[in-house]
Order: sequence, then structure tokens, then C-alpha cells
Amino acid sequence: MRLLETKYMVISHHGSVHRMTARQLCERVKKDSESDYNWIAPARELVRICKLPDFPADSSLVIRIAILNCFASIEKRANNGGDRYRIDPSDKKAVEYCYNSLYGIDAEEAILARKRFLAEMIALSSDTHILDLHYHPGKTYRKLREDWRKSKFEEYIDKKNIDFKKLVETLNKEFIELIKKAESDGDFVEDEKKEQEKLAEFIKQFKAP
Repeated sequence: MRLLETKYMVISHHGSVHRMTARQLCERVKKDSESDYNWIAPARELVRICKLPDFPADSSLVIRIAILNCFASIEKRANNGGDRYRIDPSDKKAVEYCYNSLYGIDAEEAILARKRFLAEMIALSSDTHILDLHYHPGKTYRKLREDWRKSKFEEYIDKKNIDFKKLVETLNKEFIELIKKAESDGDFVEDEKKEQEKLAEFIKQFKAP
């Protein structure tokens, strides 16, 4: 019976063509998902195939979940200080499709993949570094950001369709306004004083006796 299975044309990153059954493509994606890079084809191509009317729903589900988990991992590394690589806009839209199309799916893997990806996109919108204008050292800032991220996650996790480009832009503006208000309220003054004291003590170690 497998000889009669439909084969789909899969175009790789470099333009080479593979003809694979849904079963073969699904197994290849599972294998490729052990790494977040060098998959058989870009996300946009895999999503194109998943959207074909005759492509099996079970294979489509596995592939969409794998794509979402892959890009959640890439975002997590960047949010934790790693390099942030340029992602093709069409791949971003493909990943967005995966997220939105998994809405309402009861499979635990789908639910977890959506949660992971949304959490990282919210983290991206509030990703600050030591040289950023509105970054503040200390536990007050960290707790404020953590609480804000949790509240935004709860606000958006049940939304059916999300445009992630707009979401990140909107949330970034909201976060900056939150920090500005905390600054004007003097919420970071005590922590900054402690950090300055720590820095002064550190510098003392290098002064000549």
C-alpha cells in the first residue's frame, strides 16, 4: 500500500527538489527537529505543503508543532543573550500560521508549543540590556518585568489570531511606558544606590594600597 502513497515535492533551502510521502517528510522533520538549524526545507516551504488539501492532518500537526518549537528555541537563545539572527519575513509568517492554526487543538504538544512561543515573543518585546536607556539593575526592575510578562501571557494566550509583528511592537511600547512610570515614581532609586555601592567596593580592589 505504501507504494501508492502520494509524494509531495519539497524544495530545499538551496532549491534542490525532494519527492517525499507525508510519512517520509514527517519523519525527516522529526529528525531535523533535534537541531534548530539545517532542516530539509525552510518553514515557509513546510507550511506550504501542510496547507495542501490532500496532505494528511496528522502529519501536518506534527510538522507545525515542530516548526513552532524550533522558532521558540531560537527566540529563547536570543532573549537569553545569544545572537539574534535575521529571519526571512515569509518564514516569520509561516511560523505565525503554525501558532494560529494550533489554536483550539487539544493535543498537549500543541498547547505547550503555543505557550513556549508566545512566552518568548513577550520576552522579546521586553528584552533589555545593560546599555539600554530604560534598563535598571536590581530586583525591583526584574520583578516588574517578570510580573508584566506573566500578565501579558495570560492576556494573549487565549486569543485566536495574533499578528506577532504588531504584537511585539505594541507590547514594547507598553513596557517602555511601564518603566517610565516606575522611573518617575522613583521605584528604582534604592536598587541603583545599592548597585553604585557595589561598584565602588569593586573599584576599591584595584586601587593601589
